[in-house]
Amino acid sequence: MQVIYRFSQPGLQWNTIAHWRSLMASTNRDWLFDKGSLTRRLRALSDDEFKVIPLREEAGPILPQECQLLGLPPGGRGWIREVYLVGFDRPWIYARSVVGDRDTDGSDSALFKLGSVPLGTLLFGEKSYQRGEIEVCRYEDACNASRQPAYPLWARRSIFSREQTNILVHEMFLPALWEELS
Repeated sequence: MQVIYRFSQPGLQWNTIAHWRSLMASTNRDWLFDKGSLTRRLRALSDDEFKVIPLREEAGPILPQECQLLGLPPGGRGWIREVYLVGFDRPWIYARSVVGDRDTDGSDSALFKLGSVPLGTLLFGEKSYQRGEIEVCRYEDACNASRQPAYPLWARRSIFSREQTNILVHEMFLPALWEELS
């Protein structure tokens, strides 16, 4: 399955809650700016009918904007993971996480073999990571994986840090999640 979501389209306006507070519905704001575990919230919403569908887990080139956010030189490489977070057999979230090659040590080897295990189990686990500021953007003309228009799509990003490891996590909230919440 080829994924066509892009988190670094030209013209995307990533902003903090101060910008979006009056421009989005309270339900959107509650989910997009929640600093807790998205995995826990999705499990609760789905009555544990939740799963992770891996789309991509591999080393490769990091997008220029991702390099910039992670403080890496242009053309950087790293570990890229793309998944769907699914509730009631419907994709609710498309997530992309990126770890730069220089940003890992042996204690984070579990990052590279998650498979269908949610990243949130590591980020919010026993040795939890510190989450940076959440930024959100609204896609005006994004498409979902079936290439059907979906207006609008909201996405968020933040960097999780622990010791020398930094993980950039992008999450796109798909229409099926908002439908479930309505």
